[in-house]
Amino acid sequence: MPGGDWPSGPQYLYGITTSSAGVPPGLHGTGHPAGRVVLLRHGAIAAIISSVRADQPLGTPADARAHAHVLAVMAEAASVLPMRFGAVMTDGAAIVAELLIPHHDTLAAALARLDGHQQFTIKGKYIGQAALREVLAAEPEVMRLRRLLAGREIDAYSRESIRLGELVASALERKRMADLQILVGALQPHAAALAPRAPSAADDAVDAAFLVLRRQRPAFEQAAEELARHWRSRIRLRLLGPLAPYDFSGTLPG
Repeated sequence: MPGGDWPSGPQYLYGITTSSAGVPPGLHGTGHPAGRVVLLRHGAIAAIISSVRADQPLGTPADARAHAHVLAVMAEAASVLPMRFGAVMTDGAAIVAELLIPHHDTLAAALARLDGHQQFTIKGKYIGQAALREVLAAEPEVMRLRRLLAGREIDAYSRESIRLGELVASALERKRMADLQILVGALQPHAAALAPRAPSAADDAVDAAFLVLRRQRPAFEQAAEELARHWRSRIRLRLLGPLAPYDFSGTLPG
């Protein structure tokens, strides 16, 4: 949009991109009905926005999916600084005055650092009891306590039961760290940066985000496929992406 030709009414903000970026035809965002996604440009940067009604509730799972979809589509062709949850601002003039003008140089520099890169996320879960079997095979004390407690009243062996839980948790944490190092060793040569994440479920094995140059994408994906084959009997890997670089763009000022 040319300078001063700013949309009126509430605007949903997805993130920031370069002013040279374009919006694919027919891209619609969050809201009910979904607003058409447009760019609000200022200097070298542009806000990714769509109009929303002042009285409409936001924050549903459908809204979250639409938010992620818009950013993923935009990130396919241009650098993007995504907002993780989005924000509604009063109108286009407020976006320019409160975000684009005062933070122009910082945002432009961040976009330049991300130029030519995309985020891929790899998540892995242990298959069935694979991790526990490996712990039992590697930890004699865990095996001993497990056999001791088999078929017995736990209340009568509370100390041993607590000790077993502690040993298993510690062994699983070491196993996750070792598997993460294998993941990093296999994929870091094809990535510009990485961001490990803490496990969120008991069967989580690995979880990490990688920032990958577009020209490195084939080599990165091939390395991920080879690791998935290597781990096929113990860890099920999922490769997500390309995504907007949530883990590498920092926090947008607000």
